Amino acid sequence: MDEFWTEIEARVRGRAADYFRGRPAADPAPALSTADAIWRDLAGRPDRGEPSGAADGLSLRVLIVGEAARHEPLLGHDLRTRPFAALPDGRVEEIACRLAEAAGAADHVLEAGARAARERGFYSSSLMGFREVQERLAGLASGAELARLGACRLCRLLARGEASRAGLEASGLEARASALAAEVRSVAGSLLGPSWAAARLPAAEGPSPDERTSE
Repeated sequence: MDEFWTEIEARVRGRAADYFRGRPAADPAPALSTADAIWRDLAGRPDRGEPSGAADGLSLRVLIVGEAARHEPLLGHDLRTRPFAALPDGRVEEIACRLAEAAGAADHVLEAGARAARERGFYSSSLMGFREVQERLAGLASGAELARLGACRLCRLLARGEASRAGLEASGLEARASALAAEVRSVAGSLLGPSWAAARLPAAEGPSPDERTSE
């Protein structure tokens, strides 16, 4: 997946990853002032709409949200719901960021879940119950990569001015983001416990207004 990002975007992602590694693990979702400070640190001045010139505004947001969620899912969710005020927030942009958040959360749960599975001996046998755990963890890895690919594609379509096509593809990708987020919560509850999942993962989101009105 990294090959789909430009060299500049890869540097943005690396900088974000280093930044969040420096934050305490399991830090609670930040206050508004803290969230704004994170955006300023990583993306310039959100109040002036200056996303550092390192990448276009949406791809920069996608990369930052994804790395925040990889570090701590609640932090990624909080940053996604507090985007740059100076940048337009359309449905496609929102879905791109939801994909990034879901991918980051999947990475986080994959790491913690794989560690728990290894400690409990789930990698020591190919028995059906053990294999199911192995396959679900592998599914998180592939799901995260597909979500990142979808987010990148939406960024590219919008950057090329293909808003109509981006809108057409966004619905299927929104479903992918929702399905991955649900699987992340399910795997976390199964391997790490319901209390861990409730404390570390955002609550399930309802359907978007577009989904509700289309029924």
